[in-house]
Amino acid sequence: MSKQSEANLQGIPMKPYDLIREGLTVLAFIIILVILLAVLFSSPDYPTVRGEDVARLQPIAYLQTTANILAGNSEIQTYGPPYTSDSQNAQAVLGIAPATWFGVSTPLNPKEDFILQPLTKVALFNEDLGAALQTYQAAKADQQQTWLKAYMDGLDSATVENDIVKMPDGNYGPVPTLMNSMLDLGRAGLLEGMLDENAQLPYTLDFTRSLLYFQEDVDHNVAQSLNMLGEQWGISNETGPYPGGWWLWPYTFLYQIPPMSTSDNGDLQVVVIVLVMSLVLLFMPFIPLLNRLPRWLGLYRLIWRDWYHHEQHDTASHAAPGT
Repeated sequence: MSKQSEANLQGIPMKPYDLIREGLTVLAFIIILVILLAVLFSSPDYPTVRGEDVARLQPIAYLQTTANILAGNSEIQTYGPPYTSDSQNAQAVLGIAPATWFGVSTPLNPKEDFILQPLTKVALFNEDLGAALQTYQAAKADQQQTWLKAYMDGLDSATVENDIVKMPDGNYGPVPTLMNSMLDLGRAGLLEGMLDENAQLPYTLDFTRSLLYFQEDVDHNVAQSLNMLGEQWGISNETGPYPGGWWLWPYTFLYQIPPMSTSDNGDLQVVVIVLVMSLVLLFMPFIPLLNRLPRWLGLYRLIWRDWYHHEQHDTASHAAPGT
């Protein structure tokens, strides 16, 4: 303590106070409370949607997803940066598309990366798959699409008996062999490993491919059942009967009103609005007129009403005659 501080506190009663002990005591209490609550209520997180679970519980949905990707119908194909160079679909505001600034940082060709490459590796020890894959790749693009369309149409009336997908009669070419091999990969729990493998690292750090595999129909249906879609206030909800992040309501609210709720650029529009609002709040003390709002609104007098009440009382007492 400085000499000036000691002089200012001269004659004022004081007692020792251990700030470090106080802080450690509070920290220990919080840690114990968090552990007890975690034991009692567990985690509200929904189990990860794994390829193994989808292949085992919803094999037809698994095959529909896989066939759509092989047919070139994946949204990733036309998503644009950071996955493809097609920037026509990149979200933009006033002609500005930030996604294009950094280009293609994660190049993806779903048909090759998600289906054909894993099948090529499995074909090394599966002769039937190798022959089917060779037949498929040797066929013209029109013939491939004919097989795939017939197969996807057949899946609409397919049934599952004893874990075997029964397809109606049709000319599917080698497609059923390819799709059943992908289904076997999923049931064996190897799909994510095949998609995310990175020969340059001893362990996997990039899970982009496996996360994108089911992102259209399967993950969408799971999110809908949990009330976590954009039109259901999405990220402000929690999985299960737990309260969500109420502090995200202003953000998710913007998705519920036009033009954000109907625009293809809705995500970027919401980000820009939230960014502008944050900057306004941050620099409000320096923005003319806005920096006068607190004084004009007078909310501070309501917050500090006790202080103003005593101030007015003291002022009236001093102003009274004989005081």
